[in-house]
Amino acid sequence: MAPKSHVENRLLVLTSCLVMSIAVVQPSWGASLQEKIEKEKQTLQQLKQEIRKTRKQRDQARKQQSEVLHSIERLDRQLYKERREAVSMNREIKQIDRELDKIDAQLTGLRSDMNDKQTVIGTRLKRLYMEGRAGWVSPLVAAASYAQFQRRLMYLSSLARWERDLFEEYRRQVAQSEQLHAKQAKIRESLVARKGRVDKKLSVIRDVKSQKRVVLASLKKTTKSHDQMLSTLNQAENRKETLLKELKQRSHISAGRTKKRTMDSFRRGALLWPADGDLVGFFGRQKHPTFDTYVRKKGIEIASREGSAIWAVSGGDVVYADWLRGYGLVVILDHGNNYFTFYAHASKLLVKEGETVAKGAVLGETGSSGLTNRNILYFELRKGTKPVNPLGWLAKR
Repeated sequence: MAPKSHVENRLLVLTSCLVMSIAVVQPSWGASLQEKIEKEKQTLQQLKQEIRKTRKQRDQARKQQSEVLHSIERLDRQLYKERREAVSMNREIKQIDRELDKIDAQLTGLRSDMNDKQTVIGTRLKRLYMEGRAGWVSPLVAAASYAQFQRRLMYLSSLARWERDLFEEYRRQVAQSEQLHAKQAKIRESLVARKGRVDKKLSVIRDVKSQKRVVLASLKKTTKSHDQMLSTLNQAENRKETLLKELKQRSHISAGRTKKRTMDSFRRGALLWPADGDLVGFFGRQKHPTFDTYVRKKGIEIASREGSAIWAVSGGDVVYADWLRGYGLVVILDHGNNYFTFYAHASKLLVKEGETVAKGAVLGETGSSGLTNRNILYFELRKGTKPVNPLGWLAKR
């Protein structure tokens, strides 16, 4: 049961006093008693109004905080979708570039071959022009014998076929060159259009990021007290704790049906670091960088360049890989023997629930999803549901 507010406690005290006053009062007091009762009734009425007002403000604050968390998740999902589409477009652009390179290579070879044929054809046409119409007949007429005539005729026929094939091949290459140029122009047009769409997509991504910064800033402005600000953070924290308890219970139920995993690599000082980067958030009481208030962190934060790899600190089973409101894209690994690791604020996940991963496997990429405007990885180590300081378990670096 939730504790009573100061106003509610005051109402309870006044109500008790009023009842006791009525019980002990003498009938001879008359009108003065009636006035006192009316005055107490007015006071009670005012207190009831204050209680209603306080409850309404509290409910509005909770609703507002929930709406902010929902807005952040919606923006994160939109950002994730826009990024995936941008990556797909860039992949298409690279494919188009490869196709253009292939066409350029074909055109280069074709031009070289066509230039050689042009030289031969030009030389041959010049000679035919100089010899005139009799050029083909003269060698036959000058033959000393019929056998020589036949040989020269066969040679001239073979030469004519070669020249005809040369001209035909040259015309075919000219047509092929025209087709390749047309294809090249069309592909380049498609490339320009795709690059334009990518530029628009990047603009949308920048806008979404800007909207998220505004929402996070509004959370600081709209919270009226330190307790309300912490309440917003606690909403996300409670979701995480509920999820971890469910996963622990599920792991406990299935423990009897699964093979117990070896824990040789899961010991103090032997775990891999989950990401490259500087350690910017420590286990324990810390000042929250976004909301300018002190919170008790159950893990550590590593500042990392967006898109950097997130590594499994040890081998385990992926028991969760999805969105978690307040934490963005999240991966949770079950390492056996009641040990779990928690990775949050990813920009991309590369594993799915149910997969078994090895130590050092890439789980996803770092980002800024969830209640943060920085590119960080939030990492927790749990013994059951109890948070453990990861720095005592991660390898020295």
